Amino acid sequence: MAHTPAVSITLPVTITVGGLPCEVGTLTIDPGDVEGALRRDLPALLREAADACEQSTAEEVTGT
Repeated sequence: MAHTPAVSITLPVTITVGGLPCEVGTLTIDPGDVEGALRRDLPALLREAADACEQSTAEEVTGT
């Protein structure tokens, strides 16, 4: 039987782009919703983070 935590858990999410860490935000998992949070929230958070880091890297390269 799986143990379900009775509290929400908030985890920081960091991705690495071109060897540089980029903190992208947090992922909050409500009690009993681990699978839902990972399926629903994590992909969107990572897409946003990748876009932001790509933009930031492009600005550094072009100097804008």
